[in-house]
Amino acid sequence: MLSHLAITNFALIDALEIEFADGMTVITGETGAGKSILVDALNLVLGGRGSTECIRTDADKATVQAIFELSNAHNEALRPMLEERGIDCDRQLIVRRIVARNGRNKVFINGCATRLNTLRDIARGLVDISGQHEHYSLLDPHGHADVLDAFAGLSSIKERVASAVAQLRALRREVRSLQQGERERLARIDYLQFQLDEIEAARLSRGEEDAIVEELSVLRNAEKLRQGATDAVYRVTESDGAIADLLAEAIGRLARVASLDRRLSPAMELLESARIQLAEASHELRAYTDDIDGDPGRLSELEDRWQLIDRLKRKHGPSVEAILEHAERMSAEFEALRRAESRIDEANAEMKALQKSVMAQARNLSADRKKAALRLTTIIEEELGHLGMGKCRFQVVFTHRDDEGAATDDPDRAGVASLSDNGIDEIEFLISPNPGEGFKPMAKIASGGELSRIMLAIKSALMMVDPVSTYVFDEVDTGIGGRVAEVVGRKIRDVAKSHQVMCITHLPQIAAFANHHMVVEKAEQNGRTVSVLRRLSERERTLEVARMLGGETLTETTIEHASEMISKAM
Repeated sequence: MLSHLAITNFALIDALEIEFADGMTVITGETGAGKSILVDALNLVLGGRGSTECIRTDADKATVQAIFELSNAHNEALRPMLEERGIDCDRQLIVRRIVARNGRNKVFINGCATRLNTLRDIARGLVDISGQHEHYSLLDPHGHADVLDAFAGLSSIKERVASAVAQLRALRREVRSLQQGERERLARIDYLQFQLDEIEAARLSRGEEDAIVEELSVLRNAEKLRQGATDAVYRVTESDGAIADLLAEAIGRLARVASLDRRLSPAMELLESARIQLAEASHELRAYTDDIDGDPGRLSELEDRWQLIDRLKRKHGPSVEAILEHAERMSAEFEALRRAESRIDEANAEMKALQKSVMAQARNLSADRKKAALRLTTIIEEELGHLGMGKCRFQVVFTHRDDEGAATDDPDRAGVASLSDNGIDEIEFLISPNPGEGFKPMAKIASGGELSRIMLAIKSALMMVDPVSTYVFDEVDTGIGGRVAEVVGRKIRDVAKSHQVMCITHLPQIAAFANHHMVVEKAEQNGRTVSVLRRLSERERTLEVARMLGGETLTETTIEHASEMISKAM
C-alpha cells in the first residue's frame, strides 16, 4: 500500500508530505483547489509522463517521492526484477521522480538511479488510478485471464498448464535446434569418421616412437657400426700385437714370479679376469658384426612409418599418446552425434504426447473459465445496477487460434497456435455502457465517472482476489447523487476493508463513509497561490461534510445533518 507521498514544487504545491493509512481516505475541497494535482503527482511516480509544465513557477525542478509497503506476494513478485537491476528491496519500495527544466529528469528506486521504463514495469499493479488508463490494471487485457482465474480459484491449475506449456516450448526448441543443425551434424560425423578411420588404420601403440627412432638409427648407420665392431675385434684379438696377446704374455710373465710373493695374487686374478672379459667382448663383437643388418626394405618400411606418425602428429597432437587421447575424444563426440538422430525422433514423440496432454488440460481449464465467467458477469452486472448503471452490460470474451493462427471462438477448433501461459484462451473484459451500444474494451469508455463506477463494480466483485493493493477513485461521483451516491460510498467502504482506497469526491454521501478525511484548500503565501492539504479532525470533518451539503453558509441544521450522515455511515 501507499504509506507516504512527498511533493515539492509540483504545480500549485510548494511542499507537501502526506502519510496514508489503511481503509478509505476521502479527499475533498472546492473545485480548482488542487485535488487532481495529488492524482497527477501519484501518476508521476508510477511512471506517467512528466513535463516542465508541472514544475512550479520560478522553481528549477519538481520532485515527487512515494513510499510503498509491499505485501509478501508483491514483494516476492518484484524481487527478481529488482535484483536483476541491482536494486535492494525488503518489503518497501521508495520511488523518487525528478522533473527538471533543463531536461535532466531522474528516476530513483530505493536510492538507485534507473530508467523510466523500468519504473513503469515495477510500478505496474501497485496502484489503480481511475482516469489514468496506464495505471488501471483491469484495462490491460493481458491480465484479464489472471483476474478470472483468481476469481474462480483456477490459478493453481493455470500454473500447471503454464508449466506444461513451458516444457513443450523447451522440446520444440530442442527439436528445432537438432533439425537446424542436421546438415552440420552429418558433416561433422563424416569428418570424425574419416579422422578416426585414419588413426585406427595406423594401429598406433604407446612408446612406439622411441622404438622406431632407435631402430632407424641402427639401420641408417649399419655399415659404420659393423666397421667399428670389426675394427675393435681386429685390435683386440687378430692384429700383430693384439691386446689379447699382450695381456696373455703379461699374465705368463707375472705368473713365473707370483710364487715368490703372495701379494701379487690379487693382481694376477684381476689380469685373468680382464683376459676372460676381453675374450667375451671379442665374441660379442663378432656376433654383432654377423647380426647387424642394413636391410633397405626394413629401413624404407620404418621411414614410411615415421612419416605417417609425423603426419598424424601435425593433425592430432604432439605425440602418439596425444593422438590416441584425441581419438578417444573424437570417438565420444562421434557417438553423441550419432545418438542425436535418435534423439530427434524421441523428442518429436515426447513433443506430440505432451502437446496432446497440454491441449486436453487447456481445454478443461477453458471450460472451467467459461463457467466462472458467467458467474462473474452476473455479479458485476448486479453491482452495476446498485451503482446506477443498471443498463450497462459486462461480457467476458474468449478467443482462440486455430492451427493456422486464425482467430476463432470455438474451443474445439483451437490449435497449438493458441497455446500460451494462459492455455488456449485469449480473454478480454468488454463493456456495453448503454442500450444499443456494442460491447467494447473498457479502455475505450470515454466518461471518467462511468469508468470509475464500472471499475468499482468489478473491484467489488473481485475485492478478495485483486492483487492491486491501492485504488484511487477520481470522478466516481460524476452524474450521480442521492441514493446511488450513498450506494457508491458504501461500495467503496466495502472495498476498503481489503484494499487501501483513496477517493476524490464532491459528494457528501460518499465522503461520509471515509475512515480518514483530508481537504485540499487554496491559500496565499508570500504573494503566491499554493495548494495545501490538511488532515481533518472529527469536528472538522463534520463541518466539511456540512459544507458539501449546504455550501459555505453553515447552519446548525446542516451540521446536524452532516453529523447524522457520518454516524449512519459508520
